[in-house]
Amino acid sequence: MSILNKTKLSGTDNSINIEINGVEETIELGALIGPLLRPGDVVALVGRLGAGKTYLTKGIAEGLGIDGRKLVTSPSYVLINQYEGNIPIYHFDAYRLKSPGEMYDIDCVEYFEGDGISIVEWADKVMECMPEAFIEISFRITNQTSREITVTYKGERYRSFIKRLKEKVKCLK
Repeated sequence: MSILNKTKLSGTDNSINIEINGVEETIELGALIGPLLRPGDVVALVGRLGAGKTYLTKGIAEGLGIDGRKLVTSPSYVLINQYEGNIPIYHFDAYRLKSPGEMYDIDCVEYFEGDGISIVEWADKVMECMPEAFIEISFRITNQTSREITVTYKGERYRSFIKRLKEKVKCLK
């Protein structure tokens, strides 16, 4: 049985709000999201330090057949990590960047337009670098272990993504 079956679910036509409790549920949510992503997708992660952005990325990697718990780490000091799987993952961390220009300096556009999935932690610091269409996942800390995660999108490319995510999460209820 899924541990996400206890989550609270709400949202609008173009968003979904999911209340989760703990690291395992964060990873499990990522594992649900991973298989829904396609080459060229861009995911912007927004939330305070310790909100669970890297754990969600671990789950996304697992959902794509990568040993996320073992291989995925925060790329704060190297700015980008690459994980090879069925679809490559380009994992950016903008936390230490002083300006959006530094994001462009690491050729983010080339990655965003490439054959992999780009995941950007601290995307709110480099929002002007994000492509016209992307998935945004925001984390709000509600207590020591609980989070409210809001998944939304910009651009019609992701309308079917949010619909499929809602269907997957509702199936767990």
